[in-house]
Amino acid sequence: MRNSRKTGFVLYSAIAFSTGMAASAFAADSTNKRDEFTSDNQIIVTARRIEERLQDVPISITVINPQKLAKENITSPRDLATYTPGMTTVNRSGNNSTSFTIRGFTQERFTTSTVGTYFADVVAPRGSGGTVGGDGAGPGALFDLQNVQVLKGPQGTLFGRNSTGGAVLLVPQKPTDKWGGYIEGSGGDYNMYRVQGVVNMPLSNTFKLRLGLDHNKRDGYQKNIGNLGNGPYGKDMGSLDYWAFRASAVLDVTQDIENYTIGSFNISKSAGNTPRLFACTANKGTAAAPVGIIIDPVTRRAADGNTYPDFTLAGLDLTDSACKQMVREAATPWTVENPVPNSQSKLSSWQIINTTTWTASDNLTVKNILSYAEFRQTENGDFFGTYYPIGGITAAQVTGPQQITSFVTSISDSATGHNNAQSTMVEELQFQGRAHDNRLVWQAGLYYENSRPLGPNGSQSNQIFTPCADIANFVCTPFTVGQSFGSGNWSRFKNSFRDMAAYAQASYDLTDQLKFTAGIRYTDDKVVNKIQLESLSFRPNGVFTKCTNAAAPGFNAAAAFPGYTIDQRYNICSQSIENSTKAPTWLLDLDYKPFNDLLLYAKWSRGYRQGGVAGGAPDTLQKYGAEKVDTYEVGAKTAWRGSLPGSFNVSGFYNDFRNQQLQLGVECFVDATHNCVGTSLTTTVANVGKSRLYGFESELSVSPFQGLKLDAAYAYLNTKILAATAFVLPATSIYNHARPVIVGDPIPNALPHKVTLGATYLLPLPESYGDLSVGGS
Repeated sequence: MRNSRKTGFVLYSAIAFSTGMAASAFAADSTNKRDEFTSDNQIIVTARRIEERLQDVPISITVINPQKLAKENITSPRDLATYTPGMTTVNRSGNNSTSFTIRGFTQERFTTSTVGTYFADVVAPRGSGGTVGGDGAGPGALFDLQNVQVLKGPQGTLFGRNSTGGAVLLVPQKPTDKWGGYIEGSGGDYNMYRVQGVVNMPLSNTFKLRLGLDHNKRDGYQKNIGNLGNGPYGKDMGSLDYWAFRASAVLDVTQDIENYTIGSFNISKSAGNTPRLFACTANKGTAAAPVGIIIDPVTRRAADGNTYPDFTLAGLDLTDSACKQMVREAATPWTVENPVPNSQSKLSSWQIINTTTWTASDNLTVKNILSYAEFRQTENGDFFGTYYPIGGITAAQVTGPQQITSFVTSISDSATGHNNAQSTMVEELQFQGRAHDNRLVWQAGLYYENSRPLGPNGSQSNQIFTPCADIANFVCTPFTVGQSFGSGNWSRFKNSFRDMAAYAQASYDLTDQLKFTAGIRYTDDKVVNKIQLESLSFRPNGVFTKCTNAAAPGFNAAAAFPGYTIDQRYNICSQSIENSTKAPTWLLDLDYKPFNDLLLYAKWSRGYRQGGVAGGAPDTLQKYGAEKVDTYEVGAKTAWRGSLPGSFNVSGFYNDFRNQQLQLGVECFVDATHNCVGTSLTTTVANVGKSRLYGFESELSVSPFQGLKLDAAYAYLNTKILAATAFVLPATSIYNHARPVIVGDPIPNALPHKVTLGATYLLPLPESYGDLSVGGS
């Protein structure tokens, strides 16, 4: 299924202008666009919590500067992956729920992120863990930045939250001592427009203020031809509408003490996205269509060379429904059918970050970082885009327009209105210093994070063959083929997270060319999950509910499937589950610099991702353990000048996973002790055993002549699950089968090849005309 719209070639122009300010003042606040075509050896990064040249840092990093963000119209987190080798994104619920995957390290539902996202050195606000939301960069986070730094591989020594895949650093522009600012506008198809404005005000010698606003709006590009989905933000899917506000201030308390405060607020509202079917398989064998034959739904031509006139397979057949849906959607590449009424994707968040820096001496700096944030998310949508009209169901049987079924939908809790609502507080005390004539550079710190729910979160969904007039309140009609197997799930939960850590790292110059770095961190994590979850069965004689876990009050395992009515759902099936994990992580690195523009490095790092709770899973599979990985990496960074200036960076890596966190499907097969009528397939998170991942990445940038810059990047991944754990469910569970993780399979969502090509040409116009560039990627 496909749910994203790609543009293969982008033609752009950049024109900067200011209003109400002198041109010289504006220029003082802006980066000279002609500097964009110089070598990358002048880029400054903070990948090791201190300022260093990009080419001096022994980490595989991709840096995106503000000029590229503007010219390539990079407005959402998923756009970053287009220009970053080794990075992909997963959008399961529209533009507001992007999770990063770096080098094949993917985030599953109910897990913490594999890639930490940091704004101004503070980790992104958590989501509740029930959906892939939070833990990342939301709409509006990518404006007025110094740069975006994508760090690849475990970064668990210096950064706040342990993660195995890497880190994305969003570095905001800090208030300066020059008056200035800018206003920027852009437009596009589907009535798209974007307006962005920033003003910088040094109000005194000791107090500087910077204010920013970003607004982006676009109509939906997915043409929804279904009779549903006309939510509050329009019927067509894939729309965009967000506002982002930011205010930052720097107060020089004394000559040695600086207080830096950032406040931000983002809100995004859209109709969400709907996946699109792209293939259907004949899974019901008849003379007309053998089992397993893949059929083109438009030409009716199959892989066996035959052309089949129609999809008229006897009985109930998902292939029939899927292929017919593809025929209905064949008009354009962006035609979809949304099966969810009141579809919407809504996110709001705010955050305050305060950083106090005390320069105690030339050799010691003390920094305190304190942050508080709140995150709220509502997602009403369909995970698979399956819109299957049900024959034989009449309007008299279902009150309302919905006479279709879908595999899995997600509707926000009808009482709270949220899938996700969470607060996050972060406190970090950091010490940085130098010794031995600056040959030793060290830092150490203490870290604390506490994330708590802002009331209950929840969602409900109808599952296979459940036509509903009102999904939110389970007004559904059984669809019977012998017996009903219409079903649904309802969940409400409160998740709390607590993380504590202590860390230290030091680099020592063994010689003028050879440097050794060692770091260690010890982390203690705790998750508390309070959940109410039920499985519902829509049968001809009524709606019945059942707790999914034997440990929950109200569980009923009788074969006749009696249970509690829907009205009792708030008082039953409650559980409180706690899981604690702790581990050390470390880094050992040796880098050699024979001359200024060449760096060679080799390192070994241990990564750790905390365990957690998948509350909706069967009893024995609710808790999962920590994920650990050992990463071995070698790399080279080089830059050159002359008539063809440029840079080339390459790295190779091998990852050895233990207890990797992957999704596991659980279901119920009917046997003598299990009555599975209405039991929905569900998923949990499990530690699969052992797997490995290796590959390499390369980035090349050259400037053949003044004004022209060419970029190329390639990433390769090879992944394999080496050993898998067999999971046995208890006899008391309503589930009795766990779908096995297959040894030899690749790791999910690990893209084996990725190529990025780009070119930008700065037209040779007089500087008084401004800067005009064209490019493609």
